[in-house]
Amino acid sequence: MGDERSATTFGEELRRLRLRARLTLESLADASGVSARTIGGLERGHSLGPQHRTVMSLADGLGLDETAREALERLAEQGRQRPVTAPTGWCVPPRPIPDFTGRETELARLADLADGSDATASVVVLSGPGGIGKTTLAVEAGRRLARARGLSLYYVDLRGMDSQALDPSTALFRLLKALGVGNRDLPDDLEGRSGQFRTLLEERPAVVVLDNVRDEEQARPLLPGAGAGMVLVTSRRLLTGLEGVARLPVPVLDSAAAVALLASIIGDADGPRAEGLAELAAQCGGLPLALRIIGNRLATRPAWTARQLADRLADSERRLERINAGDLQITAAFGMSYDQLSPDARRLCRRLALIPGPDFTAPLASVVIGSSVPDTEDLLDELLELVLLSQGDDSRYAFHDLIRLFAADRLVAEEAPAERAALVRLMTDWLLDVAVAAGRWYEPGYGAAPVNWSLPVDLSTSELAAAWLHDEAENWFGAVRVAADHGWNQRVVDTAEAQHWFSDHWPQWPHWHELFALAAEAAEQMGDAVAQATQLNYLSWAQGVRWEHQLSAQTALRAARIAEQAGDVRQQAWGLQYAASALVAQDPAASLSYVRQAERLFVRLGDWEGHLQSLHMMAVNLISMKRPREAITVLHRSEQVARIPQPDPARQRIADVCLVVGTKYLAMAHEELGEDALAEESYRRVLAHADLADLAGQQADLEQRFARLLYRLGRPDEAVPMLQTARSRFSGLDAADRIAAIDEVLEQWRADM
Repeated sequence: MGDERSATTFGEELRRLRLRARLTLESLADASGVSARTIGGLERGHSLGPQHRTVMSLADGLGLDETAREALERLAEQGRQRPVTAPTGWCVPPRPIPDFTGRETELARLADLADGSDATASVVVLSGPGGIGKTTLAVEAGRRLARARGLSLYYVDLRGMDSQALDPSTALFRLLKALGVGNRDLPDDLEGRSGQFRTLLEERPAVVVLDNVRDEEQARPLLPGAGAGMVLVTSRRLLTGLEGVARLPVPVLDSAAAVALLASIIGDADGPRAEGLAELAAQCGGLPLALRIIGNRLATRPAWTARQLADRLADSERRLERINAGDLQITAAFGMSYDQLSPDARRLCRRLALIPGPDFTAPLASVVIGSSVPDTEDLLDELLELVLLSQGDDSRYAFHDLIRLFAADRLVAEEAPAERAALVRLMTDWLLDVAVAAGRWYEPGYGAAPVNWSLPVDLSTSELAAAWLHDEAENWFGAVRVAADHGWNQRVVDTAEAQHWFSDHWPQWPHWHELFALAAEAAEQMGDAVAQATQLNYLSWAQGVRWEHQLSAQTALRAARIAEQAGDVRQQAWGLQYAASALVAQDPAASLSYVRQAERLFVRLGDWEGHLQSLHMMAVNLISMKRPREAITVLHRSEQVARIPQPDPARQRIADVCLVVGTKYLAMAHEELGEDALAEESYRRVLAHADLADLAGQQADLEQRFARLLYRLGRPDEAVPMLQTARSRFSGLDAADRIAAIDEVLEQWRADM
């Protein structure tokens, strides 16, 4: 069969229909709402395939019947499907990338922007760091948009990162030549060329890719006015000074797309060589240039597997130097942006690599640069503008992992070892000073930060202190690790000690056991047996939170032995108490023995908090050993101790918690005796005041226990909502095991009801 397409173009048919209707360009413009200039351009073939709504508007203005309308739309569709071309030698786009992968979200966004209006040319700035794939995305999107709309595609590399960027006048010369302007018709001045370019783009809509733009001054003369075309601008800068443009920050590839790109390069997605591709993709941080370099290395070394290459890249200190292939080097891509920074911003960029956590705020950045926070924010803006940093909705700054490694390399290359060591100590001390002050808000006898507090962190309330400890956890705990590595043992112990009381408010944090283990080791290195026993006791608590009960008991008993040898009765008692707590479910008899020893020591010391906790632990053991009547007697004693007024809020909170916990155990003891009415009364009494303790976990446990009692008493209408409330509370505590258990109970109840 031959080609079924008509030889008639859309422009030719439009002109024939207009003349048949005896309409001028202006009268058709009035009837259709499409400008006379656009109609004239369409008739001259400046766009072979206008958008559907433009075609329908013209059909309305021409008064076409349904058959004629469909014929006109078919011509437009044929025009949109014609190959994308540009005049030979001028502004020809790079060759297509055969293994282009991912970017569905970004391509869809650009397509939406292109369809936004026929009257105004769309300008989109695609920004991102070196190696993120801006050019590849812009050219691929340009091809697709040009093909879909029957437009030409033009490409100019503005060489914005070169020492000598392309002059806008020269870029306009190339674009005008591509648009068919003869040498005699080319204006000599920049303003004239810019105006001519805007006029031609309005008459002959096209898709233009302005790649690698240096700054706003270079870009402005190249931007269009009205028209149905689209200009895609790529830059390592955000180009925040450009007005009236859409913006598309180009992200890294997600893990699935990154693995797919590697697989397409090596041509082996499922074979034995592909094992380890996911790890390779993660080591590249989803950065397309790094992925392409690594993929090329793997493709040209058939004896290697992805796993072997991933093992080579595992050493982060040598990762950057190994991400190279021929003339492609990831460090070169980052270096171009780094060289664009001012000297102060370069110094800040490399020093930020010292920050231990994945993100940070301006006050911490100000420490490593030695400037005020406002001045540091100006330098951070410079890094943001060149997309060497990103900033989240929470105003925290972050490096891409590979850019962080690049910054660390620059730090080693450009700053003396003694200066780097001083910076590490300065940053570590600053982070730990704030962590200690914030943690002590929760410790009896301390509270607010010292009156001479001068660091730029607001710790005026306990809520602000807790927020800082949460938000900066990776940084201050990273500083603890740094201190431990350098043998700054007292700093480690002091920081852990300051977090002891706060840890009760954030038990789900996954690093408590590491913190207290480091502190115990630091105390041992200092030869401070009492501090070592203290930190081991805290470690035992953290291990218990992690359900490592046997290990928790061993740690606690070790703490008790060390404390006894050092003559510290208090830590000896707490060691026995923590051991009892760890063994309560596994060996209640041993637990009862340890807690009775602990109680005697607490009474001897006059330690009311320890005495309360030992009484509660004793009651739990007695309940589990089927001796609930004895447990009730013990719990009445604990209630008397807990009701003694305390001199400060921190200790009063402990008393409130102990009242809640003790009443819960009392309800459990009454249940064990079959005294359901007394158990219900105890549960209701404790739930009425549970919020005083500010312990969501305890409150959720109370609710689920009470719900089970209510269900057993034949009151499911009360039991089910109560258990659902407990489930919701556990959801906020990341307690997956508790939630699963509740879901199983709820399913069983629904089946029984």
